[in-house]
Amino acid sequence: MKKAIYFILVIIFSIRCYAQQKVAYNVLEDAATQDYEVYVMDVDGKNSKNITNSKSVDWVYDSFEDKIYFLSDRNECFRCFYLYEMDSNGDNLRKITNFKLGDSWLSSRKEGMEFIVKPAETEDSSFYIIDSEGTITEKIKIVLTYFNDPTFSPDGTKIVFRGSDKKSPKELGFADALYVMDLSTKQMNKITSHPDENAGKQWTGYLAAAPRWRADGKISFASKRENNYDIYTINPDGTEMTSVTPLENNQVYHHWNADGDLIFEASMNNHTGYELYKRTKDGVTIQLTEDKVEQYAPVFVKSKK
Repeated sequence: MKKAIYFILVIIFSIRCYAQQKVAYNVLEDAATQDYEVYVMDVDGKNSKNITNSKSVDWVYDSFEDKIYFLSDRNECFRCFYLYEMDSNGDNLRKITNFKLGDSWLSSRKEGMEFIVKPAETEDSSFYIIDSEGTITEKIKIVLTYFNDPTFSPDGTKIVFRGSDKKSPKELGFADALYVMDLSTKQMNKITSHPDENAGKQWTGYLAAAPRWRADGKISFASKRENNYDIYTINPDGTEMTSVTPLENNQVYHHWNADGDLIFEASMNNHTGYELYKRTKDGVTIQLTEDKVEQYAPVFVKSKK
């Protein structure tokens, strides 16, 4: 019996050792045709590889373990998005939804068995919770004119999303903010504010964008203030808003791992295009890419060799 237990522990330890963290991200391969591809690289920026190789819009939004979840309009009309899953090396591609999704952030819970998504406007005006086969298990009605980009809390009991009382950014006075909803009670609270939100101005950029939920319960998001995008954290009750921006300007899409490391895209004043960076939990910032390629929205993912 002792030998059997020892053998099992050796196997478990070996599997864990082979699980390596990677970074999945989006690359604008061809601006003329709007060809976006999903790439994967090591966390030090080396060994980048195109894992979608599809002349379409492919955009990664979330991951769990070695699974990547992305929207794609492959084999469909332009920007007619559906949710797909694949391994971190691009294998085992699987279409999850048979209904169109909006161009929106999404996330998973219950170890990748459930997702919260925003259907296309032609489908419905609500958020959907779906299972891993794409079946709708719950529709969540939002009492706002505009709402988008939902993500689950770490325990899956709440969501944070962008919302506005104006229908479109084209409408004068449109101001997006973050809202938190308790999924059991459906109580919704606005948790961010912005100096421009009551100024009646024409919208020129996200006031609250790309919300993520960090493992410690903090919510992070990007906001354009004084003509620059910075990343902030805030408590779910709207208190203790703090800048966590490590660089000079224009940092928007980002992701956290369980250890508290941050990866993000940034466009610097002295450089055209977006590059990818990593900031460790100890505050050390490392540039992962440096080229003329447009790279966006990195996501941590695991890869098993």
